[in-house]
Amino acid sequence: MSETMSDPQTRPYQPIEAYALLSNCEGCALVARDGGIDWACLERFDADPSFSRLLDKTRGGHFTIRPTERFETVRQYLSRSNILETTFTTQTGFVTLHDFMVGPEGGAGRPLLVRLVTGVSGCVSMIAEYRPLAGFAEDFAPLAVEGHRVTAPGCPGLVADADFAAEGELAAARFTLEGGQACGFALYLDTPPETCPDARILMEETRRAWVLWTEDAAYVGPLADELMRSALVLKALTYEPTGAIIAAATTSLPEEIGGIRNWDYRFCWIRDACLSFYVLKKFGMSREAESFFGFVTELCEREESRLKPLYSISGEAELEEIKIDHFEGWRGSTPVRHGNEAAEQHQADAYGQVLDLLYLYERLGGTMPEAMRKHGARLADVSAAHWHEPDAGLWEPRKPEERYLHAAIMNWVALDRAIHLFGEREEWCRERDRIVACVNGEAIHRDGYYPQYIGGDDVDAALLIAPMVGFPVDEAAFARTVDVVIERLGHGPLVYRYKNDDGLPGHEGTFLLCAFWLVDALLWLGRDEEARTRFQALRALQNDVGLYAEEIAEDDTFLGNFPQAFSHLGFIHSALMLDLYEHGGREAVQGTYADRSLRETDSRRAPRIDGAEAAE
Repeated sequence: MSETMSDPQTRPYQPIEAYALLSNCEGCALVARDGGIDWACLERFDADPSFSRLLDKTRGGHFTIRPTERFETVRQYLSRSNILETTFTTQTGFVTLHDFMVGPEGGAGRPLLVRLVTGVSGCVSMIAEYRPLAGFAEDFAPLAVEGHRVTAPGCPGLVADADFAAEGELAAARFTLEGGQACGFALYLDTPPETCPDARILMEETRRAWVLWTEDAAYVGPLADELMRSALVLKALTYEPTGAIIAAATTSLPEEIGGIRNWDYRFCWIRDACLSFYVLKKFGMSREAESFFGFVTELCEREESRLKPLYSISGEAELEEIKIDHFEGWRGSTPVRHGNEAAEQHQADAYGQVLDLLYLYERLGGTMPEAMRKHGARLADVSAAHWHEPDAGLWEPRKPEERYLHAAIMNWVALDRAIHLFGEREEWCRERDRIVACVNGEAIHRDGYYPQYIGGDDVDAALLIAPMVGFPVDEAAFARTVDVVIERLGHGPLVYRYKNDDGLPGHEGTFLLCAFWLVDALLWLGRDEEARTRFQALRALQNDVGLYAEEIAEDDTFLGNFPQAFSHLGFIHSALMLDLYEHGGREAVQGTYADRSLRETDSRRAPRIDGAEAAE
């Protein structure tokens, strides 16, 4: 990719697909292809940002390292890690830039983010530009520049191997690198030390920590590297102190350029987290689920088993939605939002997701704590008592509630898994049967497909998951639903969530998770060639370092928050579904998530949870 030198004030917004993710499982950052860190929440995922040029190209802060002359870049992550390597090629030589965040293993006085630029050959003139912003402040804080160190009130402190000087509102370091020479940069939450730490040692320690995590992978097939990248994204979006997983690393990247569909996704949706930990378990990564069970147990204790759809990564439910009016938003997409008022909605499918994960946990050999068993039974009681009532739906439309079929199906999951886990109870069995009779009876549209909600005409891609959770679908109705989804919601291999009114102006891009759900549904129906064709087309839509956003526009550019957990878990799940199908045909992809997890292939062993370890 060619880049030209540009003044920071006139640099255009970068495409969403131009970014790569850095994380230490506490905070995160996004790095553009031109060496600019345009988004970073260093202390924790949902903290105010230190760099926010992603959402306002002139008001937002950034930290950029790049050659001073015209250059081209090639990027990759170091194998089995979240360490980013960018190679800059200029007319005078080559340099590499390694970017990474340091985890808790780095010690209490560790830097949070480290950048190491190294000369490969020739002689390259470089510039480092540092201009942080304290959260969404309206003005930049004054920088204190003292040789190797730069500080500013409310901002991370920077120490480097190069000398900085004030240049207007930013601090800049200009230096030249020849082959074998290197220059390190380190960011600290507080005042940085007098000298820059050894970036090479920190990078090797960080690399080893990531590689150690990947050693539990259960899949060794032809897509191992790509699936590992998606698993590393899910791990990178997991908040280590509590076990919560965020939906995405950003806020307010739009679902429509110039529109208002700009949401804050730096929170833990119970649904997303359950699905993410399901695919991590199926891929062989079981340890993360232990912390998440503790997180959900605490929520159930506090909420008396009436879960909200989303929580902060520390478990708080009060997520006031604030508009940052002075930020113009990515490519002029306002408003920029902090917080998410969807936390106040009632979404009934969360109970089914939690009980399905508990069921998977026990099927894989885990021993559920007694407190969680009690909470699981209470969740089933809620589903039995309220499944027939309207709810907000999983897509969070901002309009009156309806009787969504997806919610009914997930309430069936809650009751079915509770019966398997805790034994038959009359009300659970009765209401489970009533849900099946409703969904396969009065709910089926007169044209033979499952509609979005009872009495409606519109179709919803969420219903593609019905057989994946083991729901006893009417096969003819489900096959017709798949065809209607392709006809009404499809665009090539891509799929819209829905196209009916959702109470908001404008429209959105196609939703990647739904496209993967369609792959799974086609396999369940035995339409494997069609499924493979779609999957290969979706594989080709990853960016250059294997990342997916939430949505994709019809011109194949990324939309929505990035990177998106939903998209990456969908990619892993569809790949493992294809592996199962190739091993055992249609029969191998039937049943529940737990059933499929326990079926081994030549490429994947069934994961197990050590009971003694789980009880600790």
